[in-house]
Amino acid sequence: MEGEIAPRRFAGWREKTTKAALVAARVILGGIFLYAGLSKAFATQEFARDIQNYGLIGSADLVILLAIYLPWLEIAAGAALIISRCRAGALAIIAGLMLIFTGALTSAWVRGLDISCGCFAEERPITTRTHFPELLARDLALLLTAVLLLRVERHGAPADRHPPGKADANGSRKT
Repeated sequence: MEGEIAPRRFAGWREKTTKAALVAARVILGGIFLYAGLSKAFATQEFARDIQNYGLIGSADLVILLAIYLPWLEIAAGAALIISRCRAGALAIIAGLMLIFTGALTSAWVRGLDISCGCFAEERPITTRTHFPELLARDLALLLTAVLLLRVERHGAPADRHPPGKADANGSRKT
């Protein structure tokens, strides 16, 4: 019996740590999207210019619609993730947006464009070259985080699953 106490304590600690890490990842990812959306929501003209600079959308009307509504989608998804409302939906939206953003950024890099990514409505001097590898690494990290969180949301955290016949953190047997 003595030998089983330590594994139970460790399992409980591991479960608490995993849950805390998942909550932290959701809050950070949600906060990034909340900040990104808020930084663009009231800078519509600048964001429309950033979208247009990618050269992927020919319609000026569509560029304007995206510049108006995309920041609010980011705000809604980020806020939903932070307050844990419709987490799976928020994560699916964020993952989808990150796929689109990563594709657009890759396209700009391949075509040799020197543009502001438009991610956080930041301004940069015209003479500065776009740092595509850093931007893509960031986008891929955010995409991976969203996908992993979505997987956990749908299938549960590894700490939540126990092999059949093994005791869970409370010592009860799962079959």
